Amino acid sequence: MIVKSYTSLEEFAKEKDEWFAILGIEMTLGTNAISLYMQLDYDEYETYYIIPGNDGKLTVSEVVSWQDPYCYNDDINIFTEKSVDEEEILTSIHTAQ
Repeated sequence: MIVKSYTSLEEFAKEKDEWFAILGIEMTLGTNAISLYMQLDYDEYETYYIIPGNDGKLTVSEVVSWQDPYCYNDDINIFTEKSVDEEEILTSIHTAQ
């Protein structure tokens, strides 16, 4: 996985900024997370989040922001497929069972 070898959001953003730009993905470094915004179609997008994991390494949050078919912007947990609060972006970390 691309993020597992990193422990710093800043280091990841510095090293991967150009790579994401080439892919057409808008990367934004925030205080507690990195957002990866992808425009899929004229009115469709998805945003994924890179966050610090429980083991000190970076991981991908299981929360994705997207626009549903009714043009409603929503944050969903990709494992439960339920809407969640924005605060859960930083705390939703999937662990394999």
